[in-house]
Amino acid sequence: AYALLLISPACKKEETTPPAPTPTPTTPTTPEGMVKIGETYILGAKTKAYVYAYQNLFVGYNKLFVAMYDSASGTRILNGHFDAEAEMDMGSMKHGCPVEVNPESNPADKLFKANFVFIMPGGMMGTWKLHMHFHNHSNDLEGEGELAINVVEANPVRMRTTVLAADSNAKIFVSFVLPEKGKVGLNDAEFTIHHKVGNYDFPATEDYTIEMEPTMPSMGHGSPNNVNPVHDAYGHYKGKLNFTMTGLWRIQLKLYKGGNLLTDQIFFDITL
Repeated sequence: AYALLLISPACKKEETTPPAPTPTPTTPTTPEGMVKIGETYILGAKTKAYVYAYQNLFVGYNKLFVAMYDSASGTRILNGHFDAEAEMDMGSMKHGCPVEVNPESNPADKLFKANFVFIMPGGMMGTWKLHMHFHNHSNDLEGEGELAINVVEANPVRMRTTVLAADSNAKIFVSFVLPEKGKVGLNDAEFTIHHKVGNYDFPATEDYTIEMEPTMPSMGHGSPNNVNPVHDAYGHYKGKLNFTMTGLWRIQLKLYKGGNLLTDQIFFDITL
């Protein structure tokens, strides 16, 4: 008898193409010393914008920093043209505010920049929106983005507005650019002045003279060796403040034009 040996064909392993790796979502890190204001897409430029500031936005002079990323790959975008403006929507009317945009298209710190003087808080008064335009040089596309932002009143006040009858009824906005941290001794003192021409036109005021006097209300004295701010550029006036001790200081400003006093009612407080 013969044994019947049955040999089954070997199973052939089906060849498959391995799936493409899933891109790791980009979660940008907030730059040190800053807070995240928000994020939004720049439609048309295939870009996502992440907006930062040194602190939550307030009425007065704010510096904003924007990091741009490719919205599909998450790659950091280092080169492009950036522009921005802010708009307050009050329902029955809309207006802007003073803005300074840095035109640098390839910033060394990888952050695109714009500075705003917010002239009123949001909330019940209306809603501030940040409008951004970006030309992405990596793909030669450009587009627009919009981000709702929260602006609160600063405490103490960092921006004063007044109408100057002695200067053709100009409506001006004076901001105290707060030093990073005031200290006993000599401090940089910087103020910005803008005036309103239209709802979206707030040019820098460059022809004023400022006299500055710091006093300590609780002690009834001032301080020596202060240097009055003089115009530097784009409505920025720079000088020196000398604080002789800790506590609450009041900085009184007098504004002149052509030797004529315009106002002596503008002041800012700072506590060391």
